[in-house]
Amino acid sequence: MLYVVCDVQLLKVIESRLEHSTDTESECAMLSILGESADLSDSGPYLIEQVLESHSLPPNSRLLTCLLAASCRLFLRRPAQYQHILGHVLELCASSSDANVRDKAELYYSLLSADIRLANTVLLSAAEPLNTTQH
Repeated sequence: MLYVVCDVQLLKVIESRLEHSTDTESECAMLSILGESADLSDSGPYLIEQVLESHSLPPNSRLLTCLLAASCRLFLRRPAQYQHILGHVLELCASSSDANVRDKAELYYSLLSADIRLANTVLLSAAEPLNTTQH
């Protein structure tokens, strides 16, 4: 089984790459790792702001979805640091021309505002390990 283990050194490399990336898929992968590693980094809010500023507004639907997921996970771990960022990302998603992005934003917002404990359970549940053997 394969687990992604993130330590402080790996997170620093990801942070430096995220600052200069313009490829959506790479940014989404790095945002996902950042969302999983909130306890290891204090620079998350700045990195998300940099991603938002480096793209024309609004960002594409794929990037918005990744920003939404990462921002929600980070907010649940560090609410004071991420409240402003999450609000901004939710506003961008709510005004998206993509109905799927708007629906996801509404779902996240409803979950966060209705029951924060349930949001923690749903959004911060441990991921299943990747099985690299073929059956």
